[in-house]
Amino acid sequence: MSSLSLGFVWLDRRSGNLPGGNQKLKEKFRKLLSPIRQFDKPNSCLDSIELSLKDKCLFFLTSDSFADEAFLKKIAAMPNIYRIYIYDQQGNNYQFDDTNLARKMGSERIIQFDEQLYKQIIVDLIKIYSKESDQAGQGKQAKELLESAVTLINTIDDKDEDLEQMENYLLTRISYLK
Repeated sequence: MSSLSLGFVWLDRRSGNLPGGNQKLKEKFRKLLSPIRQFDKPNSCLDSIELSLKDKCLFFLTSDSFADEAFLKKIAAMPNIYRIYIYDQQGNNYQFDDTNLARKMGSERIIQFDEQLYKQIIVDLIKIYSKESDQAGQGKQAKELLESAVTLINTIDDKDEDLEQMENYLLTRISYLK
């Protein structure tokens, strides 16, 4: 639906080694962004982002085992990286001084629970669709982008107040489009 070519990169030591590892979460992500490019080595991940994924707007997810500041700065410096997420099951305290990294990640993208990660990715996708809708004007394409954003919200079973407000806002915008 989006005119952007979106992609999802997941760097995790376990992604290539465990059969069925994080399978449930991967299935949910495939509904949002497909295909999921999985890596278990930072260098091969960086090479792929620079070479074969350079034309995609990427959502980047890594586990706490690869979340050192020097590596994340390299990721954040890549122009095709839209958002960076850390799946932090240890509850670490991350503080980074790099402004580019802070802009692409922010504290709301250091996630400890599957549902929280899924919700944040949806919120970030909605921002992309809304921005593209603004650029598309008042026509059919703008309406389709906003409808896609509402569909994303409806994939969440237990919507919080923020998502309810977002959905109402999008539905109001849709009602004004042709």
